[in-house]
Amino acid sequence: MSRVTTSRRRGPGGGRLLVPALLLAAVLTIASGVAPAGAGTPVKKGTYGGHTTQAAVATNFRTIQFKVTKGKVTLTAEPTVARDACTSAPVFTIDGNTPSKKLGRGRTFTITHTFLGNKIDKIFGRFVSSDEIDGYAIYHFNAQDLCSAGKSKVNYSASRK
Repeated sequence: MSRVTTSRRRGPGGGRLLVPALLLAAVLTIASGVAPAGAGTPVKKGTYGGHTTQAAVATNFRTIQFKVTKGKVTLTAEPTVARDACTSAPVFTIDGNTPSKKLGRGRTFTITHTFLGNKIDKIFGRFVSSDEIDGYAIYHFNAQDLCSAGKSKVNYSASRK
């Protein structure tokens, strides 16, 4: 018995033009200047200071400060964060510690501290220009008389002084 074969239809070029077309589209996208904000400009070293956006805390206590040197970000002052009627104590800078992290891909950094078990307090930042940082801070709270257990997330922005 002989094997039955069916003819398969192929369009013009048989799909051979797809790969070069995709490569051409990628080159044109890159050449058009589509890139992340501030990409290619070096991050300026120095002191960066700013405030969180949480209105429940007085401006003096919302201060956040970083020091940037040689691709490394160091937290020098951390903000106070509120949840209900409770406020956070220093977590990252307790006992004069100044945690630091290297800048990652995308000009970002994350400073973390374990709160309890798998809950992690975090300060995240991204350089949106060569001298400005935008980010957020997440703090966890234990249940107390004045507030419930949970976490609070606040945004901040800091610029070079």
